[in-house]
Amino acid sequence: MAATIKDIARRLNISVSTVSYALNGGPRPVAPELREKVLQVARELDYRPNRLARSLITRRSHILGVVRDASAHDLVTSPYMQGVLNGVLNAAEEMDQNVLVVTKLDPHNLEDAVDRLLDGHVDGLIFVATFTLTPLYAELAKRGFPYVVLSGFDPAAPSICVDNEGGARMALEHLYTLGHRRIGHIEGIPGHFDGRERYEAFRAFLRERNLPVEPHWVACGMFTPFEGATAARAILGRPDRPTALFCANDEMAIAALGVARELGIRVPEELSVVGFDDAVNASYCHPPLTTVRQPSEEMGAAAVRVLLERIEDQSPAHRMRFPATLVVRSSTAPPTKG
Repeated sequence: MAATIKDIARRLNISVSTVSYALNGGPRPVAPELREKVLQVARELDYRPNRLARSLITRRSHILGVVRDASAHDLVTSPYMQGVLNGVLNAAEEMDQNVLVVTKLDPHNLEDAVDRLLDGHVDGLIFVATFTLTPLYAELAKRGFPYVVLSGFDPAAPSICVDNEGGARMALEHLYTLGHRRIGHIEGIPGHFDGRERYEAFRAFLRERNLPVEPHWVACGMFTPFEGATAARAILGRPDRPTALFCANDEMAIAALGVARELGIRVPEELSVVGFDDAVNASYCHPPLTTVRQPSEEMGAAAVRVLLERIEDQSPAHRMRFPATLVVRSSTAPPTKG
């Protein structure tokens, strides 16, 4: 039978509450010598703490929730999510936290969604690239529940994102320097924070350089390979196609490379393609993809650290921007003359 704190208390002839304070670090102080004795006996008896009982005392579950958008179906396969989750899991392990991925929330039933999130399972939440669930933010803020927004923005909570505008401008400046003046764009999900910032940066760059902004050179790829391929066919299937494509993520950019092969368009001789993310397969596709690296693992780890600070002392809301980096590979080159 597993040992309990009563067994430890009986061995040392002290109260159960004193054993609890020693094992949990409070809420009342315990003399260091006595605490060491409690820990020693706990080891001898092979005591295993009951996480539920401990949470009742400390009011902490030591579990952090990760919330993906309700419309997402690529939680495991998305390179972006893989990077973020890897960063979250590594940081949580270092800080002795567990992670719970919340997968079933109905954006059309706000009350039920809030009840699910506040059922006591988690100490705080990390919202990752959510856009249909943003109404939840105000409800959680109203209740004083800790949360962090990753790849998004909320004025009431810490927000962590990449420098979308700076990254997009790096990609477009690279194409412009190579000599491209006919640049198209495969955009992400309309209304999505990252997709909107990258699209707005694209439009602003073209206006500043007095480059043509052709409506049929822009199509929505919804951040997915399938929709990205459909968008690429719509743009590249025209006789007056652009000489370069800036894609809002690597999955759509790699899909565009495949469409170019289908249509007999040589990359990079007849078409240059730039992505965004620097996913693992970006360097292994053909040709290797020029892209903008966003440090998704570092962002995920930062979200854990910031959330724990928020849980401890309700630190003020702030915005953290991670720098983007241009990674030049073989999918870009000067346009063919004529």
